[in-house]
Amino acid sequence: MARKKIYTPKVIADPVYGIYDMRPVLPMVETKEFQALADKRQLGMSYLIFPSATHTRMAHSFGAYHATRDLTDRWVDFDLINQEEADALTGYALYHDIGHPAFSHVTEDLCRKDNDGLGLDIAHRLKDKIEACGINYKLFEDIMSHKNKLYLAVHDKNLGMEKLDYLERDGLYTILSRPAGIDYLRKHIYFMKGEIMIDEKVVDNAIEVQNFYLKMYKNVYLRKASVIAQRMFQKMVYHLIREGKLTPDDLPNLTDSELIGIMRVSESPVVRSLYQNLKERELFREAIVIRHEKFIHAENVAGKAIQSFGLSESEVARLADSKNFQNKNQEGLHNLEEKIAGISGIPEEAVLAVPVFNAWRFKAKDIAIYSERGISSVEQRYPAHFKNMEEIAHSYFAFRICTLEQYRAKLSAPKVAKEIFDLVVKSI
Repeated sequence: MARKKIYTPKVIADPVYGIYDMRPVLPMVETKEFQALADKRQLGMSYLIFPSATHTRMAHSFGAYHATRDLTDRWVDFDLINQEEADALTGYALYHDIGHPAFSHVTEDLCRKDNDGLGLDIAHRLKDKIEACGINYKLFEDIMSHKNKLYLAVHDKNLGMEKLDYLERDGLYTILSRPAGIDYLRKHIYFMKGEIMIDEKVVDNAIEVQNFYLKMYKNVYLRKASVIAQRMFQKMVYHLIREGKLTPDDLPNLTDSELIGIMRVSESPVVRSLYQNLKERELFREAIVIRHEKFIHAENVAGKAIQSFGLSESEVARLADSKNFQNKNQEGLHNLEEKIAGISGIPEEAVLAVPVFNAWRFKAKDIAIYSERGISSVEQRYPAHFKNMEEIAHSYFAFRICTLEQYRAKLSAPKVAKEIFDLVVKSI
């Protein structure tokens, strides 16, 4: 009598969710493209500020997969979706970040396509691996390209499973904190009428998640030292591309270690200098800060060579939206840095223009609430909460001109700083 084959799980031991099985998607996991995510940090350069923030895109992708599997199992039980849709969604959750280049969002703006576009290109190549997991590829592709609104289960700005995973995971590895009641919230998220909704019993938990987002922006994602380190890194990558040592198409195919290795042996004086600064954690220091006039005194400048300038709300909005001062426009930032070097008399490689990263994330998205009485929203019930989030977001905005410590006093001299401020405002 033939022995019956026993199903052997392939388990992941995860600090957020515990132990879970990923065998249903093993063919997708065992691709070189997915395995590369093990050498791509989730939080870019944040490990320089938070030594424990070395978790990877792979860990996050596994977490998003597990959370989505739990969610879709409930949705199938509630007849909100069918099993084919559930399988396609969990496959998308696993691959939602597969297009990330080396150092993820730090270098994404230097690529020809964003993470979503790069991910779709990879998914096309791995169609057979996706189908080997029993997933309807056409449905998977429609979800991944956001043609099918089921993608919101993974990618909704407030309540997507990958959003909740990185929020909890990043909080754990940085500020040792997590949103209160997040597990309870996950169990009361629904998909109805083409959108994500929450049960009215978890409104307070949803508000806590939004508040935690703001807390993470202040303390982690937009932490001054972190965004300065990111811009230093971007400047190195830009110079490698400018000097023909890299192309934008190389970045998606490199891991963090491979990109660092290229920088380590670079003969470019700018790259070598910046690489040594980062290696020794000698980060650039802010010399000029431009922010909303209501929060100009929020900057701690006591005893430091820093000049602060305020802008009106409309000017802040124009600066945040200006194509001249976005990370996607590295040439524009380079030109600005050259002009600042000319005004201040310090080397161009010692000047760093640091715009706001991902400013679009400041715009709060409403959350639909389901109850037996009908559908409402968090903003309808708590308009002051959204107004407060908008106010807090304004306080985070800052456009910084930074330099090395030895040039700080020269760059922040009142006459020089005012001329640079006028240059920025004129160039918006």
